[in-house]
Amino acid sequence: MEGSCGRGSSVLVVGGFPPGAVYMGASLVKKKSIVFVNPPYTVWDERVRLPRALENTMPSLGLLGLAAVVREAGWEPHVVEAGALGLSLGETARLVVSKDPAVLAVRASTVSVVNGARLAAMVKEAAPHVTVVLGGPHVSAVPAETMERLPVFDFGVVGEGELTLVELLSVLDGGGDPAGIRGLVFVKGGETVVTGRRPYIEDLDGLPMPAWDLLDGFPGAYRPPLLSYRALPAASLVTSRGCPYGCTFCDRSVFGRRYRGFGAAYVASMAERLVTAYGVRHILFYDDLFSVSKDRLVEVCRRLRPLAEGHGLTWSCDARVESVTAGTLAQMKAAGCWEIAYGVESGSQEILDRVAKGTRLEEVERAVRLTHEAGIKVKGLFMMGHPGETPRTIRMTVELARRLPFDHINISRFTPYPGTAVYREASRWGEFREDWERMNAMTAVFVPRGFTEASLTRAYRRAILDFYVRPSVLWRLAKDLVRNPDTARRLLAAQGELIGSLVRMPFHGLREGGRKGPPAA
Repeated sequence: MEGSCGRGSSVLVVGGFPPGAVYMGASLVKKKSIVFVNPPYTVWDERVRLPRALENTMPSLGLLGLAAVVREAGWEPHVVEAGALGLSLGETARLVVSKDPAVLAVRASTVSVVNGARLAAMVKEAAPHVTVVLGGPHVSAVPAETMERLPVFDFGVVGEGELTLVELLSVLDGGGDPAGIRGLVFVKGGETVVTGRRPYIEDLDGLPMPAWDLLDGFPGAYRPPLLSYRALPAASLVTSRGCPYGCTFCDRSVFGRRYRGFGAAYVASMAERLVTAYGVRHILFYDDLFSVSKDRLVEVCRRLRPLAEGHGLTWSCDARVESVTAGTLAQMKAAGCWEIAYGVESGSQEILDRVAKGTRLEEVERAVRLTHEAGIKVKGLFMMGHPGETPRTIRMTVELARRLPFDHINISRFTPYPGTAVYREASRWGEFREDWERMNAMTAVFVPRGFTEASLTRAYRRAILDFYVRPSVLWRLAKDLVRNPDTARRLLAAQGELIGSLVRMPFHGLREGGRKGPPAA
């Protein structure tokens, strides 16, 4: 059910509360403590686990931002990065309960939302008074379906969460009607209520800095993906929101289509805090469109340059190929830019047009060559298994990756995530098995016509080998290992597990289904 729900009684019976419980003001919320959790999960099929030493364990910036906002509102926040800390569901639940919270806030993507529900059930079993709030891209994309399939969640926050969560906590603490809060979904009297979208935040500089101080062991306990950083410790930042482009595989349910950026001064102040207070040596900017505003990019580079020259700070970012020029690349390099990742997606113009990427292959070639000439590393981000994909289009992708001076590439599986344009029509183009727990961009939940899951997996493995098993690439990787001893140490630490994973890799994703019950604690 879409649209706003009118203001009504301040007494609600909300699905997901303990049996027989009636919500009336603060009767269920007795203290102002909240725990934010990123539930444990893996981006790989749980049967072919990536060695832990190789995993990306960077913390969720969304949780850190929300924690900072509710702290300003008078609440006592705690942050538990379960996946990053290697905690099981049982360990995470026990840690949450030990904080004795009034509210548990779970951030979940599609692949982690079911584990988030398992965690919520464990917490409620031990502490029935806890109110559980779900946020993140999945519930924002399919709010009603999520709450109906996973009724253990009391509330879902749809879209940007800062203002909505503060208002909800005020109602939980002091009484009132959640139906009057924009940006919520919940169950009332057996009916799902969606209160309507909240307008997006215009002044992002008015938000507090992320609450890095709440992370145990930050920054040393957290690692980016291999080969994605020049030095440790590393941290990540997101300095803009919203994307106006129309790629059919992207979900814009949380931040919308209109680009909004933090001011250059605010970006620089966050970077300076990370460098001077936490000793961070490399920053990963995870913006979808870090370079799309040329004026902002130039000013950000001007303000970051003293950190690069005085503290040796380096950084990496994602960018669209049409957004860079030789001039801006030179300024980025001088400001410490070490690597740029471009979302290329495919080497077939036909495929790019079908997924509404909005770029031309000649723009890809120009950007990659200019970046390489500027002395900045280049990473290519590709997908395999697009709608309309054929063996020929896969060959075109591999040929493009081999021909251009990419330092590294990453190939993910085309995944029709909830909230994307392709989500509802994926079955027109092939076999789509909508298993939320397997929608991790590494498992072939979508198989285009003309392929089987096994043949697509073989093509995926061949593409990776065709790019990396070349003397020039292997020599470059060897030099990277010498220059970055941490990467070498991580590989050595994972050696035994890695061999086992590679042995099992041909069977990755070839069996039906996945784990149906909660994993062992």
